[in-house]
Amino acid sequence: MENFTKTPRLLASTEDTYSCTIAESRIRESNLKDGTEELETVAAKIENAEDLEVNYFKSAQWTPDGTTLLTSSADNTIRTFILPPTLLESSSSQILTPYTTHTLPTPINCLTPYPYFNLSDPSTTLYLSTPSNLPIRLLNALNPLSAPLATYNLISPTTEAYYTPSSLLWSSQNHFLAGTDCLIALFDVSRSGQGPVTRLPTIPSKRHKMKGGGVGMRGIVSAMSQQPSSSAEDADSDVGMLAAGTWTRWVGLYDMGGLGGTVATWSVAGAADVDARIGGTGVTETKWSACGRYLFVVERKSKGVLVYDVRVTGKLVCWLVGRDADTNQRLGVDLFPGENGTEVWAGCADGVVKVWEGVGMTEGPLERSWEWRAHDDPVSSTIVHSSGTVVATCSGQRSSPAIGNSSGGSEDSDEYSSEEDSEDSEDSGSISTRSSSLSFRIPDNSIKVWSL
Repeated sequence: MENFTKTPRLLASTEDTYSCTIAESRIRESNLKDGTEELETVAAKIENAEDLEVNYFKSAQWTPDGTTLLTSSADNTIRTFILPPTLLESSSSQILTPYTTHTLPTPINCLTPYPYFNLSDPSTTLYLSTPSNLPIRLLNALNPLSAPLATYNLISPTTEAYYTPSSLLWSSQNHFLAGTDCLIALFDVSRSGQGPVTRLPTIPSKRHKMKGGGVGMRGIVSAMSQQPSSSAEDADSDVGMLAAGTWTRWVGLYDMGGLGGTVATWSVAGAADVDARIGGTGVTETKWSACGRYLFVVERKSKGVLVYDVRVTGKLVCWLVGRDADTNQRLGVDLFPGENGTEVWAGCADGVVKVWEGVGMTEGPLERSWEWRAHDDPVSSTIVHSSGTVVATCSGQRSSPAIGNSSGGSEDSDEYSSEEDSEDSEDSGSISTRSSSLSFRIPDNSIKVWSL
């Protein structure tokens, strides 16, 4: 396959608004909104030691209607960026400013927009977020206040401590799933202040010395995705299978969107380490092809992506090679149904975005088709617009400019397999020696929107 570099056109970005410490970014953001010059000092905005860390972007997502970007940052803030309708017509790059900012009291593990999000109907502009050690929150993205519309409790029955979900998924218009330690919990959005309506353990018992007696999959459920309904084998069912992954490198398929029985569970360690030799230390994403036949498994500290054919349990069809993601930080991957098979878009730790085309058409290893340098720091999210003509990226890594070193590059512990998955150790182990000279350069913590 021909390998070459393309250069998409930059449509908009946040420029250097957040390419600084958390304290300084508050001032820059405020001045950008007000159109005023800098009046406050950085020292006046420092509230705690964390404010001296850089304000990197942890993730970004398109809303289902394609009008808005929802982002999560190191300052425990979820920002809503509404893109101008004339974005594609502009001849020069525009500056992105957040429409709303919702600051939560603790770090945010994950967030997901409402599947029927419609900017023209404010009653639907909702999203779920999971602040650490607190109830799950439902908020309105257009509300200038951070007050939740509803909260949902996921509490340990033995310790009464809050579980912090490591994955979220809307399973229907009125229900969502939350993944945590050996458990997938189903919530009803209309039951605010209550716990899950159904608990779906991924192992029979946590009390067994083998953690389930070797049955099911052990570990924190770190990724979930639902098979496209049109590909469900049962013609009478409108719900496909649920694919769940864990930090312990297991994948499970569950019938009826997770509400039915277990279809299959298997470990991806052998395929990643022996067959594909791309490595990995825990599943960060599971994604389905548009046809529903192929399951893509993404791991952290991995040099590729595994592709399985779900029609044959555990059958590895091919694997993508050349993905530079040797980091504990989550580096997101996105899929798009191309003309000649599935396209896979992946951001790398070196700031490059790589694209694989025609995935699923051949077996074995698959090299990237083309790439471009989007950022100067790790690309934490690469998300393709539903139109296929626009892609958004965001970047950054955890570090302390005052010290000059990444604060968690050496942290490779197995924290991800314990209940206390606060920040999944993904952010605490963000990046390695690439940040050793961070105090001598400006970090690239930005969102960029590109035209293809």
